[in-house]
Amino acid sequence: MCRVSVIVPVYQVEQYLPRCIDSILAQTYADFELILVNDGTKDGCPAIMQAYADRDSRIRLVHKENGGLSSARNAGLEIASGEYIAFVDSDDWIAPELLEDAVRAADETGAEQVLFDYRLVINDEVQGPYLGIREEVVDVDALGLAGYFYRYWMPYKHGQEAWSKLYRRSVIEEKGLRFAPNNEIFAEDTLFSAMYLLHTHKIAALGRPYVYYVQRGDSLMGMRKPQLARRLMTLSVRFAEYAQACGRAYEIRHVLPVLCYDKLITKGIRLDPSPEDVLEAMRSFRQNRTMKGLLRALISPMPLLMYTIKTGKGIRTQIRARVFALRWLRGDVEGAMRLVQGREETP
Repeated sequence: MCRVSVIVPVYQVEQYLPRCIDSILAQTYADFELILVNDGTKDGCPAIMQAYADRDSRIRLVHKENGGLSSARNAGLEIASGEYIAFVDSDDWIAPELLEDAVRAADETGAEQVLFDYRLVINDEVQGPYLGIREEVVDVDALGLAGYFYRYWMPYKHGQEAWSKLYRRSVIEEKGLRFAPNNEIFAEDTLFSAMYLLHTHKIAALGRPYVYYVQRGDSLMGMRKPQLARRLMTLSVRFAEYAQACGRAYEIRHVLPVLCYDKLITKGIRLDPSPEDVLEAMRSFRQNRTMKGLLRALISPMPLLMYTIKTGKGIRTQIRARVFALRWLRGDVEGAMRLVQGREETP
């Protein structure tokens, strides 16, 4: 058993993979295993993976048919043996002190997760720290789960990406956490991180960037996103239902409706490339009991009032959200869509 399992999904990244692996092997902390998951890549990555594995016994290889990023990460979790889990995307690279600093923070604070900042890399230009995370230990129990969502999650002060955190494997396994299939959920990191948060009592935030997040046009994030609205609605429903199953839904009863509306559902409606897909998804989810509950909550005053108090959002946001929810519930999905897409002034 090692202290850290580093999981790297590999798919069509021949140009970037050596730099990624080199950055992991150059860590100042040596007690880790590196799990490279070949997700059915068709380029020269398998040969690169094998060459590195032949040179370093800490590297373990997994070869599987293509199933997407979530499937690859889950395959790595199935064989991971470390006390902690770290995810690194195969086109990114990491600072040499990441594992040492993150493990030290976890050991010293007892935190269930350690999170850290990152730098965007655009056209080989490395930018400054993206989030500006303040170094601190957050007592989630003392702050309250809702308080954490308002203060850190919804304003994106703490990243939601899987590769910006160190997780305890015991929490992942005890709670049976896995990444949802990419064809069902968009932003699978968001759902995984949100579910993990429900089992987190303490978070250690490191105040420096450790990940170099490469932006490229042919990456998963740079591609067109079919059925984006449907997949973000599915994320909203699944998280709400997971919170209910965990017995945490009441604590975040005012958070869930505005979280799903402002950060997920409206994003999907605005950015989905197909208006027809958006309308079909809205008509379908209008029959979903959990979605109807979220929409009805938006109409009631408390969720939007708390959102305004906690985040400073104005009265126009409250009016637009309520009108949006009323239209959707009444079957006027086209009117609700127009409102969110900005093709109609807020009443």
